[in-house]
Amino acid sequence: MSIKRLLFALLMSILGTSIQAETINCTPITALPATITAQGIYCLTHKLGTNMTSGTAITINANNVTIDLNGWKVDDGAAGSGTLAVGILSNYDNVIIKNGIVRGFRIGIELNGSGDVVQDILSDTNQYIGIWLTGTGALAEHNQVVNTGNTNNCNAFGIATTGVGATQSDNIVSGIVTGSGCFAEAIDVEGANGIVRNSVAINTAVPSGYTSYGIINQTPGGTIIVNNNVSTFTYCIFNTQGIYTYNTATNCTTDFSGGTSGLGNSGN
Repeated sequence: MSIKRLLFALLMSILGTSIQAETINCTPITALPATITAQGIYCLTHKLGTNMTSGTAITINANNVTIDLNGWKVDDGAAGSGTLAVGILSNYDNVIIKNGIVRGFRIGIELNGSGDVVQDILSDTNQYIGIWLTGTGALAEHNQVVNTGNTNNCNAFGIATTGVGATQSDNIVSGIVTGSGCFAEAIDVEGANGIVRNSVAINTAVPSGYTSYGIINQTPGGTIIVNNNVSTFTYCIFNTQGIYTYNTATNCTTDFSGGTSGLGNSGN
């Protein structure tokens, strides 16, 4: 299957899973900035916009919190490309963020607890990191991350998981840029026993002036990169420690680098 066809199929899958019944039995988040201090289910009932240049739009200070954006948007686009604000931030465990749009922050979503989940999110035009999960057993699935970074910043990351046993599954990351002499990583998986599977990373052109990575893993300990399609980076898959299998690399300066190549990988 071609990159374009697979990208379309995965996008339709994401849209299909994102069209869910609205969460009604929840505590509405009605204005920004907001701070959650008790476990429970929270939701959006309309778009929330801000022009924050620092701080956090939604701060979670409790374990076992679910935020259903209900298809609505948390938007900091008015702050401009120099913003230092974070869209949604948590240092607690078992936090779930799902079903909506996070746009225009320096970091779209940052979750630092164990067992955290981000699913069915569109991360759009965030300036440094789209989705960042640092805890053990974290999961990022069925997300679309577009247009991360800008040429005035150094380094950019689409989806990054850095905890042990984290999984990235069925995501699409496209359009990641950064400043000259820096690096851009569409999908970054660190921490032992991580998994990246069934995902697409794609750029419109191999950049000049900085190094770009479609999927990158530099941490020892059993990471598996399987059944992904990567196109148009300096390195399609840069895997210094783990195993990669059944991946397709297209239009990269270097298709595969490092790691252990299993069955079914193809590059051109």
